[in-house]
Amino acid sequence: MAKAKKLPSGNWRVQVFDYKDENGKNHYRSYTAPTRAEAEYMAALFKKDRPEREERPTMTVGEAIDRYIELSPMLSPTTLARYRNVREHGFPELMDMTVDELTDEVVQTEINKESRRPNKRTRKPLSPKTIKNEYGVISSALKTVCNRSFNVRLPKNQKKPKELPPPEVIISLLKGTSIELPCLLSIWLSFSLSEIRGFRCSSVRDGYIYVDQVLVEVENMPVIKKDAKVESRNRRQAVPEYIMDLIKRQDTWIEYTRTGKDGPLIPLNRHQIYNRYKRIMEKNGLEISFHDLRHMFASIMLTKLQIPEKVVQDEGGWSTPHVMKSVYSNTFSDSRKTADIIRDDFFKSLL
Repeated sequence: MAKAKKLPSGNWRVQVFDYKDENGKNHYRSYTAPTRAEAEYMAALFKKDRPEREERPTMTVGEAIDRYIELSPMLSPTTLARYRNVREHGFPELMDMTVDELTDEVVQTEINKESRRPNKRTRKPLSPKTIKNEYGVISSALKTVCNRSFNVRLPKNQKKPKELPPPEVIISLLKGTSIELPCLLSIWLSFSLSEIRGFRCSSVRDGYIYVDQVLVEVENMPVIKKDAKVESRNRRQAVPEYIMDLIKRQDTWIEYTRTGKDGPLIPLNRHQIYNRYKRIMEKNGLEISFHDLRHMFASIMLTKLQIPEKVVQDEGGWSTPHVMKSVYSNTFSDSRKTADIIRDDFFKSLL
């Protein structure tokens, strides 16, 4: 019986002979566990259940991801695009390794290398979040296709506290610009850029604006998704008078009310909104992303206006599906309407 060895991490590892390839090279399976008994037990189970084979086809990590993508046709276009991007650009050395070459140490080494690889755009090392997302795809593919998993450590997120400027500063910079409406839809009503781009004129009705589709970029092409990222994001918000006045000035809205021809509420594409916003922020020495406007909404509601957390989660669509199902039917209860009045009075005072 193979004996376990203690690793510097404190875990125990057993390597068990698996097979000999056509070149005469021995291949091993590695089992790691917190205790010696667990590691040796997993190794014993493998030896007991291992089919006797003289030949065994090899599959690279990249090929495992290809197979995983083939097995996942029902995933959203954005998710499939992310999988393909990881296959093409992530962990370049690991992709060409065969699955049978992988051990905990080999995979950990590749994670460490990937953590040092520079981002092509910023030239800075890839962020811990990027590493985690890339490895998540690889790990899922190896588990699904090859029934392999590894005990590794991923880099931890270095959360830096971000100081958001006062909302009145941001609003004053955006007032009267071509992107005032999309920005206020985010900071005032909590909508994300994909939700804002998905709004059509018909999304505004009976005094509310409805999230009934989102518009995302998939491999640099706009793609409409009828479902939001999570179920709780399919929601509606009461439209304040000031924002309704901005909507009524939109050429697309004027055409819609005149002819009934529906179209995008805001016809600007993602890059136009983002670049115009970025220029305004940089010109005024501010480092705040468009998505930070949505965070600012939550901060205003929770800290400045003292709106209950459950109501804020509902307003912004941040709730889990479980929470959403328990409160969404009461979305426009008295507490929600009171929160809307407090919120609207606050923003009107800034304007």
